Amino acid sequence: MNERNSTRDEDLVRTQLHRFVEDVEPSPDALPRVLAAARRRRSPRRNLVLAAGAAVTATAAFLVALLVIPDGRDAEPVSVQPNSYLASPTTGVIASFDVLSGHENREIARIAGARAGVLAADGDRAYTAVDDHGRIRIVEVWAGGRRVVGEVPGTDRPVLAANAGRVAYVDGNAVTVLRGQQRRIIPVPPGLRVHDLALAPDGRLAVLAGPPDSPRSSVSVVAPAGMSLDGRPEATPPDGCGPLAVTWSGHDLAALQPVDCSGQVRVATFDSDSGRQLGAGVPFRAGPLVPDSVQLSTDRLGRFLISTGATGQWLVDGSVVRQVPPACSAGGACAGTPGTFWG
Repeated sequence: MNERNSTRDEDLVRTQLHRFVEDVEPSPDALPRVLAAARRRRSPRRNLVLAAGAAVTATAAFLVALLVIPDGRDAEPVSVQPNSYLASPTTGVIASFDVLSGHENREIARIAGARAGVLAADGDRAYTAVDDHGRIRIVEVWAGGRRVVGEVPGTDRPVLAANAGRVAYVDGNAVTVLRGQQRRIIPVPPGLRVHDLALAPDGRLAVLAGPPDSPRSSVSVVAPAGMSLDGRPEATPPDGCGPLAVTWSGHDLAALQPVDCSGQVRVATFDSDSGRQLGAGVPFRAGPLVPDSVQLSTDRLGRFLISTGATGQWLVDGSVVRQVPPACSAGGACAGTPGTFWG
């Protein structure tokens, strides 16, 4: 197309435009833009680019689907939701809460005589302790009802743990581990008080214990068939203070450790076979904490919830530590005792 023909074509187009819209003069670059757009529509390269873009978009959507859509072969247990954990907003009430907002998802159970702040969870089952005329009953609550699984004499604050169908609790000067009708009793050496328990999926038991009224606590791991706490300590405490709480993170042991005994803590992980520390965790300030007032739990994403109830709660996700709101019911009551992930 020579210059004269191009000019004539432009004049014809302008005349046609005037017939449709009176008193409107197209901009000087209107025709070149229209022609360029037509060439792009006819261009094979454009078709290839569009096809490649569609393929990338489809691949991205497929990957997002793999990350977001739950696998039906491994469905979440009943009542267990992403980001949900258990807490007691008022004595005797067990409810599920959203860890990021603190909002109540729903009430799980109301249990008369339940001990405040005594909670453990295993899939869709929750465990608490109930006062019954001087005896403490360990109660299992699930979607279909509840049942008593054990009894503890005396009035000391019970310590509970549950995982993979097993329940562990402190019974006087021993730790009892139940699985169905099987009962394992592990004596606690004299002069030690058990502050926390944690059960691994394979039945290993981590016991955090130390002298009464002393910060020098340590952790021992008992094999699935073990009957003694004389095993090797797994979490070596720094000078002057020891771990505050324990849980399992996959095959490894995790402990909430003071950094400097002045309010800074971190979640450290240990190899459960050798006792070697694998990770030190990010330090953060939580204020003065004592073992019996804090609970450490983990979810399926490998995140840790450090819960103290009235003092505060923190979510540890890798190197990110976030303070999360308290567990408050729809009626405005807020938990004053530690909560726990479902596990």
